[in-house]
Order: sequence, then C-alpha cells, then structure tokens
Amino acid sequence: MRNFKRILKTAAVFLLLVSLFSAFFIACYLRGENFHYQDGRERDALAGELRILVVGASYSLFGIQPEVLNERVGTSAYNLSGTLLTLRGRYTLLRQELERNPKVYRVLIEVSPDTLLRDREEEGSKGDLPMLGRLTDSAARWDYFREAFSVSEWPEVYYDLVSKGIESALRLVTGSYTTENEIMVLGYYENRNPDKPIPNNYAELYAAQRLPEEIDPENVAWLEKLIELCRDHGAEPILLTTPQSKYYNCVFANLDYYQTWYEDFAKAQGVAYYNFNLAKAKLERLPDESCFYDTTHLNAEGGRIFTQMLAELLNLRHRNGNTRALFYSSYEELTHASHYFQ
Repeated sequence: MRNFKRILKTAAVFLLLVSLFSAFFIACYLRGENFHYQDGRERDALAGELRILVVGASYSLFGIQPEVLNERVGTSAYNLSGTLLTLRGRYTLLRQELERNPKVYRVLIEVSPDTLLRDREEEGSKGDLPMLGRLTDSAARWDYFREAFSVSEWPEVYYDLVSKGIESALRLVTGSYTTENEIMVLGYYENRNPDKPIPNNYAELYAAQRLPEEIDPENVAWLEKLIELCRDHGAEPILLTTPQSKYYNCVFANLDYYQTWYEDFAKAQGVAYYNFNLAKAKLERLPDESCFYDTTHLNAEGGRIFTQMLAELLNLRHRNGNTRALFYSSYEELTHASHYFQ
C-alpha cells in the first residue's frame, strides 16, 4: 500500500511539473509574436481604422500588399490571409475585424480551385493550428479550439503549442524574442526565399494535367457564410482569384470548369468575381521569369505589380467603368493570347 501511495505521489508530482513546464512554454508562444502569422497586436492597434479587408490563403498572403493598395486607392487596408488558412479560420478572423472596424466597406475574398477542393479529413489540422497563436483573445482562442479540433487531434494541438513554445523560449534566452511581429506589414508577408525555376516548354506541357472536379459542399457553405457575414456588416464582398504562372494556366486542361463554377456562384450570390489569371494585361505585366516565386505564388515584385492592377480595378469600379473589358472571358480565350505553341 505504501509503495502504491508513493507511486501515486510521484506520478502526481511528475504531472504537475509537466503541466507547469507546458504552461510556461505555451505562454511564451501565445504572448509573443515570434512566428510570421502572429499579427494580433498590429490588428488590435488598428481596430476601428480599417476600410478594406483581404481574406484568403497563401496566394493572397504573398500576392496582395496593403501598403500599395492604400497608396493607389486612398484607403486603409489589411490582409488577413494566411498560409493554408482554412475557411473556418478566414471566417473567424473576418468576423472579429468586421465587428471592431465598422467603417469597412469592402472585403476581398480570395478563391481558387483549392478553396473548393480542400478536405479537412484529408488535410488534417495544419491549416487551423496557427489560428491558436494568431488570436489574442483567450475566449476566442478557446472557442476556436473547441470548434475546429476533434478530440483525436488534441495531442497534435498540444505538441504544436509546446514545440512552438520551446522555440519561443529559446528566443527568449538568446535575446531574439519579440512581442511585436517584425515580418508582416498590414498582414502582408513577403516571401524572401529565392524564386524557383518555372518550365516554359509550353507546347509540350499544354493540357497535360487535370484538376479534380470534386467540390466539397462544406466549402461552398463556408463561402456563403463569408458573403453573408460581409453583408451583415454593410461591407461589399468581392471574390477574386490571384494570378498564377503562365505555366500553371497552360498545364491544367480544365481550369474553365472552375471559372464557370465561380461565375455561376457569384451570379447566384449577387457578387462580383474577378479572375486575374484572365486579366488581359497579366501576360505582359506579370511574366513568370520575374514575378513568380513558384508556379502558383507571386514573389514580392509580382505582388507589388498585381496589387497595382487590383487597385486599378477598384478605382475603375468606383468610377462605374467597364471592368469586364479588362479580362478574357475564359481560359480557352486566354490560350489564344498566350502563344503556347509558338
């Protein structure tokens, strides 16, 4: 009996120590801003001032620079996008910012084929994990934990929090710990990795691959909720697809399937949709050789130029100009302008 009690006491002390150390490390992670997506303090400081919000995944995170948008449109914009950010995460961040920024009049919702194809069961929790370090309100963080993660994923969540906490604590020891994000500017994250080479043997690559045509109804429901959220707060939602490389537009045979889907969806929802892959100026202004980090993401220079193009579109909308004249009607039409076979 004494040995059993001793074992229980030892186990209790061990669990207490593990809990204390875990709490310390997790606090280091959550209270600091040592990972590129931790922009909470900047958003807190700007509360009430924002007029345009951008929400999406990595395509818009790397592709839309709010500083350029502010300069060209004369507004106050913020980019809420994040790498692999789920639609639930987009909704949560957008809801928070709309509630505390009543002057927001426009929300740019980035969409792509990936947006419709994402599968939570197949993809796992990696798109939701950063949200726990990005939210600064404890109650909001707890609500997101309860809603986004199943019980079977709790060990993964614990490991992620502790491992990032240990990394944060090491930064604390070495003097490189920070409580203010030093990488993102108005939510924009500049990808500073070297650009990857993009193939240009278009004639050989043309229509060599196909994207799946399996749209997840849950993703559609989240898109509808995002649009409804915008309207509930008096903001105009606009759907947009950021530019991808000429290679990407060449190699996939069924991109018009998604173009048609988004056009029909936007019409049914009563919102505008712009696909900048079909922008007539894209081939000249955004060449693969200088404007893309990889086949699907813009680099810093490409992001600057694309944001200028986006600002031109928004200014034209403001003047009630013919925005449709800026775009080809389909990828099939784009093919004839792209000279893939020359």
